[in-house]
Amino acid sequence: MDTNTSKITNEPSLRNDLIRVLALLLQERRLIITVTLVAAISSALISYFFLPNWYASSVNAVPPRRQGSGLEGLAGGLSSALKDFGLAKAGKASTETYSFSVILNSRRMKDTIIRLFKLHTIYRLDSTEWIDLRKEYDQYVTVSNEADGNYLITTLHTDRNEAARMALKIYELGNIFADEIYQQEARTSLNLLEQRFRQADSSLVAVRDTLLKFSRKYKLFSAVDQAKAAASAVADIRVQQYRQELSVELARTLYGENDPATLAQRDLLRKSSEQAARAENQPGLAGNFALSTVGADVALEYMRLYADLEVFTKVKALIIPVIEQNRQDLSRRQPSLIMLDPPVPADKKDRPKRSLIVLGATLAALTFILVFVVLRDRYYALRSSYKAVLQSAMAKNTEHLSD
Repeated sequence: MDTNTSKITNEPSLRNDLIRVLALLLQERRLIITVTLVAAISSALISYFFLPNWYASSVNAVPPRRQGSGLEGLAGGLSSALKDFGLAKAGKASTETYSFSVILNSRRMKDTIIRLFKLHTIYRLDSTEWIDLRKEYDQYVTVSNEADGNYLITTLHTDRNEAARMALKIYELGNIFADEIYQQEARTSLNLLEQRFRQADSSLVAVRDTLLKFSRKYKLFSAVDQAKAAASAVADIRVQQYRQELSVELARTLYGENDPATLAQRDLLRKSSEQAARAENQPGLAGNFALSTVGADVALEYMRLYADLEVFTKVKALIIPVIEQNRQDLSRRQPSLIMLDPPVPADKKDRPKRSLIVLGATLAALTFILVFVVLRDRYYALRSSYKAVLQSAMAKNTEHLSD
């Protein structure tokens, strides 16, 4: 019974408050309309006369298909070779160690573009600190690696022609910086490969001289026919082991000791070494004996020396084309990105959205003035009530003193 009475009592009160607020807003309609119109006109004037137009331009580029580095060339055939000798499939196909976006978003790229196009005058910043300029640069230049593998370089500038020129310059500088990195990697690989080639050549000469002396001493020249198949198999195993050792050394030189690529190559080396050890120390490859137990057996010693000769001969044949490939890479200037869609000057501005700015400012001003009118009315009502209560208290005190 009391609940129903309370609801009946509150409903007229809420209705009266709503009617009172609506009447108050109607009474202050001139103020509300004036403030809203002033905000709309001011935001329109500011957006049209003080906010410059920004034009967008984009470059769409794709990476080319090209051969890998010396490390990839050496490690390319290792999986199939080890599989032929009984090892499981080793590793996955090699991939790029970094995305091209690293170069396009590098600090070197940002600073170069800011200097070339004098962007500190375009951004109109109070600060000339590089950290502030780079943050502003990130607001107006975006580089995205799309799901299809292409790269999209988008730039914003107050001049539509400069926006297109800036996007093109970022694309060109990206290729230049990437080529410098690629050339440095090729030089490092070439130096290492040439050093290993000299070591293999000197080892080949030493083994050849030893084999020649051995043959002359024992007059042994027909053991090759019987041992050729075993020697070739041992040579292939050890060539793969040597190939993997070179791959590990290249990976450590290029990427570091604890890089995932280096760790993967070192794991492959371990498997290759185990296979080589089984071939040389366990019976079955050349017959019912182990190659490492030849002792004073002249024929098997001759086979071992001949296998060494085969190893270093094949190693030289392996390294020579890789060295030539690296030399060609040093003299070749192949772009890391190929332009698919060149930048063109924009037909329309990209920003600012002036209609949205004016609409937002108008709604914000309308909301503010409505809240202000209601709060001001409540303030005056509370002040009147406080004065009435104060006057009533003073009147009672006066009557009490008179009595």
